[in-house]
Amino acid sequence: MSTKYMVSGNNLFGQWFLNEPILEKFELLPKNNSPALKFDDLDIKDLKLLHMSWSYNIFQSRNGLYVSGAWDNNENVMKRLDIFTENEFRATDLLAAGNDDCLYVVDVNRLKLWIIDPASIKTSKFHPLDLEFNTLGKMEEEKNNVKVVKMIASNKSVYFLTNGGSIFSGVPPRYLDTSHCLGTVCDIACGYDHYILLTDVGQVYTWGSGKRFQLGHGDIDDLDKPKEVDALAGIKIAKVAAGGFHCLALSEFGDAYTWGWNDEGQLGVHYDDEDPSVENLIQYSIPKLIDIYYENDGNITIDIVDIVCGSKHSALKLEDNTVWMSGYNKYGQLGLPTKIFPFVKYFKKVYESCDDFKVICGIWSTVIEITSS
Repeated sequence: MSTKYMVSGNNLFGQWFLNEPILEKFELLPKNNSPALKFDDLDIKDLKLLHMSWSYNIFQSRNGLYVSGAWDNNENVMKRLDIFTENEFRATDLLAAGNDDCLYVVDVNRLKLWIIDPASIKTSKFHPLDLEFNTLGKMEEEKNNVKVVKMIASNKSVYFLTNGGSIFSGVPPRYLDTSHCLGTVCDIACGYDHYILLTDVGQVYTWGSGKRFQLGHGDIDDLDKPKEVDALAGIKIAKVAAGGFHCLALSEFGDAYTWGWNDEGQLGVHYDDEDPSVENLIQYSIPKLIDIYYENDGNITIDIVDIVCGSKHSALKLEDNTVWMSGYNKYGQLGLPTKIFPFVKYFKKVYESCDDFKVICGIWSTVIEITSS
């Protein structure tokens, strides 16, 4: 099994090993002139993208973790992260999340957490990661079976989701009460300061800042604990995603819903420009069904199979292996020329392939992860 990447968007700090600061079309990575070649024990074809921030990327290989881009007050960096002791690194056991101020790396099985300052390279290490099992009333022996299955980081905190559906936030982690949520939590996502969770019965809950309507409750109230998005009640949701100040939700029937801030068209909501009764809304306070149209204005009825959010852009993968995107394009994150398309208000087809692939969005970038046997 091999993996390769196509990327568009922000490369201002050299994080994608390319010379162009703005990638306006999807470029294949890595290229033969990659600075990664200077590591004798590193096969660049073995690199797996673990995390994207605004200014740096974290890659994983069989031999270690590598950072590219802005790091330790330098740009165009490609270096190994020497945070592991001998025999401590296990490539298959790591998750990473963070922002320009802080990088979190967690060993999902041994519950170790490393916190790294990208500017000073100061590293803090916690072992074991205390997940407050007394708060949950669990038996002590159950602690040995707990794994972290997902980690997310907003501008304000870091959140951990365990294999048992428990959520913890902060360092040291504190248990987030989700006992009022129907079903077991199976996924979490976050924007800059808001959070969304999905349960295994298809219900969606949000909390955090609501000042840009990103919580989907019809108001701008902030919430300290998860609250069900009532507008999605009765619709079984299969996946959720969060952008800077907006959200997407995908139903089990292939329909997608969106809400939140829409200042750059990131919601992709289609309306009639010539209809004077329709206001060009820059926000939607409750979930709205997404419609996708061909260039000739014909409605597309192909199911949506995946949803992804960047800071101010959104991506949909359809069942026919096409990718449609909308929103902000200042850095080429839509895979389109920036001068012609500074932003796109409606979902526009930007990529298609016969290969099996996954779409990943960074803050100002988009990656197509192609897997082949």
